[in-house]
Amino acid sequence: MRLLLITNDYLPKAGGIQQYLGNLVERYDGPVQVIAPKDTAAERDAQVVRSKRKFMWPTRGTRRWIEEHADRFNPDVILFGAPYPLPTMGPALRASLGVPYGVIAHGAEVTVPAAFPGTRQLLAGPVKQADVVFANSRWTAGKVERITKRSVTHLGIGVDLESFHPSDAGSSDELVVGCVSRFIPRKGHAEVLHAAAGLRSRGYRVRASIVGRGRLEKRLRQVAESLEVPTAFHVDIPWAELPGRYREMDVFAMPCRNRWLGLEQEGLGIVFLEAAASGLPVVAGASGGAPETVLPGRSGFVVHDRDGLVEALEILVSDRARMSAMGTAGRAYMEDEFTWDQVMERLRSGLEQAVKNAS
Repeated sequence: MRLLLITNDYLPKAGGIQQYLGNLVERYDGPVQVIAPKDTAAERDAQVVRSKRKFMWPTRGTRRWIEEHADRFNPDVILFGAPYPLPTMGPALRASLGVPYGVIAHGAEVTVPAAFPGTRQLLAGPVKQADVVFANSRWTAGKVERITKRSVTHLGIGVDLESFHPSDAGSSDELVVGCVSRFIPRKGHAEVLHAAAGLRSRGYRVRASIVGRGRLEKRLRQVAESLEVPTAFHVDIPWAELPGRYREMDVFAMPCRNRWLGLEQEGLGIVFLEAAASGLPVVAGASGGAPETVLPGRSGFVVHDRDGLVEALEILVSDRARMSAMGTAGRAYMEDEFTWDQVMERLRSGLEQAVKNAS
């Protein structure tokens, strides 16, 4: 089954959606071609056709350009990497190419357009007309179903269980509380630093590890310094270095929260999966699909505020046996529910059904 993926979000550009789609392409077991924006950092790749523009809008010119490449590739099915704005070309491409199209929904790119009448219509129309719609989490699937009044297939997210694995080394006397994510307000890095300071004031020997990049870097460094929390900042590291950074941690916490009256929420949070696969107990914020990544009380905790974060972390750092048991449970949860084999089977099944229904 020949797959044509059309997306504005693709590697080497950093981001969760980009990495997610890259994993799908890498693991897809048939011919696949990607249509993506211009990226000067991208290496030449026969699988990827690059636009002359850094962002593709669903214009008539863009559609004709896609049709030219699609005619040469001869796909069996089209898949849009996000539900907005490119899928507005979906019905026209289906008509001109004679193949069905599908859409993948991730989270924020659903909640923000859906909040406004004009963009909600632009989002809902092409998604509702799609031959198949996938979502990265059950929370996202429910959101899309409410907006479009149609069924959505839970695709899920996989984690690389070979790259992300538990450390062979034991914990040191000073425990490391880590957070991995973009440095933006809703991810909660500052809350992790405040929680670490609270634990230190109670006599616990903890330090912090902050991994990521973003506009709040300077502010976070100032917070760590003012709270006198020993903190290692690992900024803009290559992906190959990331698994090792998790293995330097003892506990993972990302107390993500909703912002802008719920416009910004966590679609799922692949960092929670990477942390759990690395054998870490996970403390997740109660935002969007993030709670799906945790078995509360078994592999970690879901928290709603700073007090809850401090309480969860204190339970863990005060009981190393429980901390270890939760890490083991989290790893098992990833092996059971969050493998790429499972994701690819759901993807292929959904696409095959779309092709069958269209024939």
